[in-house]
Amino acid sequence: MKRKLSLLLALVLALSIFLAACGKTEEPAEVGSEEETETEAPAEETVNNPAAARENADNTIVIGMTEAKGEFMPVYYSTAYDGYVVGYMFDALFTNDESGTYIPHVAKEWEISEDNLTITFYLRDDVKFADGTPLTAHDVEFTYLAMADPNYDGRYFAYVNGIVGYEDYAEGDAEKLEGVKVIDDYTISFTFKEPLVVNFEYCGMPIMPKHHYGFEKGDIDSLKAKMQDPLGSGGYQLVAYEPGQYVELKRNENYFLGTPKIENIILKFTTPETYMAELEKGTIDVQNSVTNTVENAEIIESIDYLHLNAFPNNGYAYIGLNNSDPRLADKRVRQALAYGLDRESFVQNFFKGHGQVCHVPLSPVSWAYTDELAEKMNKYEYNPDKAIELLEEAGWKLGSDGIREKDGMKLSFVYSTYPDVEWVEQLVPVLIDNWGKIGVALEINYMDFNALVDAVYEEQDFDMYNMAWSLSIDPDAHAIFHSSQAVKSGNNAVQFINERNDELLEAGRREFDQEKRKEIYEEWALLINEELPYIFIYQREEWNVVNNRIKGFECSPYIDMSHPQVYLNMEIVK
Repeated sequence: MKRKLSLLLALVLALSIFLAACGKTEEPAEVGSEEETETEAPAEETVNNPAAARENADNTIVIGMTEAKGEFMPVYYSTAYDGYVVGYMFDALFTNDESGTYIPHVAKEWEISEDNLTITFYLRDDVKFADGTPLTAHDVEFTYLAMADPNYDGRYFAYVNGIVGYEDYAEGDAEKLEGVKVIDDYTISFTFKEPLVVNFEYCGMPIMPKHHYGFEKGDIDSLKAKMQDPLGSGGYQLVAYEPGQYVELKRNENYFLGTPKIENIILKFTTPETYMAELEKGTIDVQNSVTNTVENAEIIESIDYLHLNAFPNNGYAYIGLNNSDPRLADKRVRQALAYGLDRESFVQNFFKGHGQVCHVPLSPVSWAYTDELAEKMNKYEYNPDKAIELLEEAGWKLGSDGIREKDGMKLSFVYSTYPDVEWVEQLVPVLIDNWGKIGVALEINYMDFNALVDAVYEEQDFDMYNMAWSLSIDPDAHAIFHSSQAVKSGNNAVQFINERNDELLEAGRREFDQEKRKEIYEEWALLINEELPYIFIYQREEWNVVNNRIKGFECSPYIDMSHPQVYLNMEIVK
């Protein structure tokens, strides 16, 4: 979810999500291509580089990004931007490399039982939290107990509800989560109720220290009270958070993978209206997720002390439709809205070749996105006549005011969105014009991005909205589309309930053979392509703009800016 594209969490969604990304090049890579093209920053900075003259420029870099909410806790953050902050400060048992392969991190190795039910992790004994306290298996257990708490109201319950003993702990008197066993200080095992390929991912929640966050079972409010008092084992720790302005971080001198070269990182909250000017003035060194318009490309090319980090985005932007609304419950109405929106012209006019229309909830960078799927999916090419035909068939007749109506209801919707974002600003008039021609009216409700996140996920109070998902490595979308997630704080905020959808999502998690999983996810993607709980808008290249004085800021589809691989490689060219 993002203001400029949308983490988020996203999610920073993870949340996930949630979630955002990074990139490099003067000639951006083709969307969906597997190869990254990149241009290294020059070995020496340009003489007139204004960022080099900034106060404390020799030990501090400033990264521009969309405003964070201040949810700096692994088990509670809900936007991609808070997720970045969490990523700098907390570590998980494992991480991943550029190919999306999981690699050891806090855990030096692991074993998976023959029945795929139990995963045992062997932790390093040299990892410490920023206050010098050793990180142990007890901290891992505590993190999972927090998500299993009876009063937990965050978005990550999927991490624990498949673990043996979850119900006894969350709904009963159990003092321990049976399926999470601390074998010794540096060994822990997770035992799940059923063998699922995604169980391994669910062992990857960033680890929170028990001695800092500890609380009595049921007193979740005392945990949440420390949302802005983070303590992790990551390469950086919090110095200051100024709502609406910035987050300041300083390096962890005793980080177990080595002291980061950059002493201080400031995450400055920027907007599309300001970030190109700030890059030019040198008030920021990096801008995360620049909208890839021709205008921005021209500005970047004209400034000789900037370079581009670009790559295919592992995510998509969409319009969420409230499937529980009786006006949108009929898929023919949802399909009509897709046929009645000229997405191809919008995407081509806006991205000029650096984005493509999205048709399914999978990214072209995923192994599950196949040529066969691309050939079979309905492209919903702009066809207002087809849209009108579907609406008439569904019983929606044109009223005297030009708006379709049925059973006393009108196809007049409140469209909730956020201001000051280029693609949204250009999409809104297209929506009003295109849908107006088929008898659908819109009232635009602008709100702050973080307020929109709350309205969608916490309150589920909307007709339509736009956001984006930043996807995980595995194509499993159970946490987004399964009916069990159609609860408040769940990710299925659009209330999409479909029996076959649930069956396929469950089957995809149970199958360990990747080729067979491809077949399952193809059928699932085609089902979503037909049912359209979302109207998919675009998949694009991800652009980060980087000052040449910064070396090593190189992200890719599975490596974001808060990944240790990025922040440990970054350095200032003096």
